[in-house]
Amino acid sequence: MEIGTEISKKIRAAIKGKLQELGAYVDEELPDYIMVMVANKKNAQQMTDDLSLFLGNNTVKFTIWLHGVLEKLRSVAVG
Repeated sequence: MEIGTEISKKIRAAIKGKLQELGAYVDEELPDYIMVMVANKKNAQQMTDDLSLFLGNNTVKFTIWLHGVLEKLRSVAVG
């Protein structure tokens, strides 16, 4: 299995877990939608705009968390 695929699955699982932690309605599509935004390199503001309908008051908290996770992954990959 490709390392990239394994990392993607772990990121998706973490996203789903965080959404559940925040009390958001989680189906299978929302984590997939978020993964598409990650793949398209949307910035935190773009994600906040796109996710506010789904996450309401938790949107900023979620996007800050997600971009923190992505930044840690980038630093590990580069370092």
